[in-house]
Amino acid sequence: MTEPTPATDAGATKPAGEGVDDAELSREVAEQTANDLAVEEAFARESDGTDAGTEAAKNLG
Repeated sequence: MTEPTPATDAGATKPAGEGVDDAELSREVAEQTANDLAVEEAFARESDGTDAGTEAAKNLG
């Protein structure tokens, strides 16, 4: 049996976020995070017991 081949060369991987400053990380997270106002309507509909999956499906349309 042959040994599996590593996905990267030994020592070639870096920790997540290495070389990126806090301000840039904050901008990237903000761009990928839903604005609370955009999902507020779905939260209101869920408050009566509606399944979150049902509400998510409505928002995919």
